[in-house]
Amino acid sequence: MNPQLAVPDTIALQRLHDIVQPEAVSWMPQTAGWYALFFLIVVTGVFIALKIHRRRRANFYRREALRELAVIEELAGDPAQRTKAVSMIPVLFKRTALSFAAREQVASLSGQEWLVLLDNSYNGKGFTEGPGKILPELSYQVTDLPQQELSGLIELARVWIKKHKSVLAG
Repeated sequence: MNPQLAVPDTIALQRLHDIVQPEAVSWMPQTAGWYALFFLIVVTGVFIALKIHRRRRANFYRREALRELAVIEELAGDPAQRTKAVSMIPVLFKRTALSFAAREQVASLSGQEWLVLLDNSYNGKGFTEGPGKILPELSYQVTDLPQQELSGLIELARVWIKKHKSVLAG
């Protein structure tokens, strides 16, 4: 081993330092644009959340009507309870309509006017020409409908509850 090389190696080893670590990168944005983008994202999120909340609250009566319709459907399956189920259907339609329209405009409607309003509110003909045409009769005289007619009326009720829109000028 060469003695001259041993000395510089020792000096070189003494001059070594630890590796210098850079500072951690900050997660805070450095420009105003990032703050503006963050603000827009938060505002948009709040706006969307409020819109969803309002829509859910506005459609609460639909969910309740569908639950009540499920009870009616369950009662309709029992022959002993079928007459009670039939008597509940017109009440369900009227209560649901009163949930989205003014009482003065809906409560007094009956007969053909009532059926036309129901048809117009969901853009169909299920009340004036379909299984719903028996609805005015059921409002005043409870009859035991055959299962097929009752099933058609219940399905029409389900479709109407989900799809109706207010057609009344307030």
